[in-house]
Amino acid sequence: MEERNLQSWTIMISGFAVNGHRKEAIALFSQMEASGLKPDSTLFSIILSACSHLGMVDEGRSYFSKMVDAYNIQPTIEHYGCMVDLFGRAGLVDTAYEFIKNMPIAPNGVILRSFFGACRKNGKITIVDGELNRLMKLLLQEEPDLGANYVLAANMSALSDKWSDAAKLHGSIPERGLKKVAGCSWVEVHGRIVEWDEMGIGG
Repeated sequence: MEERNLQSWTIMISGFAVNGHRKEAIALFSQMEASGLKPDSTLFSIILSACSHLGMVDEGRSYFSKMVDAYNIQPTIEHYGCMVDLFGRAGLVDTAYEFIKNMPIAPNGVILRSFFGACRKNGKITIVDGELNRLMKLLLQEEPDLGANYVLAANMSALSDKWSDAAKLHGSIPERGLKKVAGCSWVEVHGRIVEWDEMGIGG
């Protein structure tokens, strides 16, 4: 068999991961390392995402550290996002927050939605009010035209028993001219917040 190069390994590993065979993807990654090839930034994104979906927190931490220390790969916003998602899916909301706080770059909308979604799922907000407000403000500044962000921020305010703030955030949706179909709810599908009508079941 012809010797595999980095591109062929990436195609195989990505194919397994995309089709839900994440354990096989991780096993192939280990085989590739054993062959002497060095993984690149893209491959680490795939592996970190696989760890996140499998709930492999310790392994995800290990791969992230290996990427930086062993392969001298500078983490991108995508890598940081995978780690926040990893902690959030595992219910480690405080760990996710500490990770965001220590990031050398500002979190983007995807990371913030992932974090707030984890808070909502776990039904708790443990960070101080000032930090919560800062992160919510950052989310709305990052993507001011996405109505789902205002709903998510309102949910965070409600979890903190700030019902007046939650009502104001909900009220700002029509004030800003953002579309909100009557009776339509926002849900998360494959890591993306969408409206029911986007899913073709809005009636």
